[in-house]
Amino acid sequence: MRPVSLLAAVLLGPFAAAAVAQEPPPPPVLRLPIGAQVRLRTVAAPGDWLRGTLVGADSEGVGLIPENAPPLSESELRLPRETISRLEIVTGKKRQWLVGLLVGAASGLAISFAVDVDPERCEFDDNYYCSRGEAIAYGTASMGLIGAGVGALVKKEVWTPIALEALGPPPPRVGRVEPRLRVVPGGVSLALSVGF
Repeated sequence: MRPVSLLAAVLLGPFAAAAVAQEPPPPPVLRLPIGAQVRLRTVAAPGDWLRGTLVGADSEGVGLIPENAPPLSESELRLPRETISRLEIVTGKKRQWLVGLLVGAASGLAISFAVDVDPERCEFDDNYYCSRGEAIAYGTASMGLIGAGVGALVKKEVWTPIALEALGPPPPRVGRVEPRLRVVPGGVSLALSVGF
């Protein structure tokens, strides 16, 4: 090694070690859009969804106005983060044309076995099909198209889960001491409550 390279390594070595030892930056805090539709489950009632409009979400908790409540600030429900087990937000709506197509095609297939098939009458009467295959093809295709059309009109909400850790680190728990004075018959009482 050349003397200049050795001198540079000796002088820059501590700085390089400090740069390698640095912790990675914390992940960015997620900001949810105010006014979005959300649903959440609580630890106390894990099977029930509580739905509403988002008022605020941070590392301490989630605030929302529940469904069917008047949109006033008095209606806001603020839940601490540790009471929430799952949080989801609506990210869009999806058309249900494929489900409609499948339901329509299945019902068309079932109906096609109930229609009349007569190879002789089908020549001059439109109420009869010439073969069972023709009845199945027309029934499945026509009812499938109708089902796809109806399904395209129906929209379903797309819910995306939100990791509660993405709202930021939970606030540190601090102990507190609360003194209370009460007047009792014959004197004064002092009580201390300690919380952790």
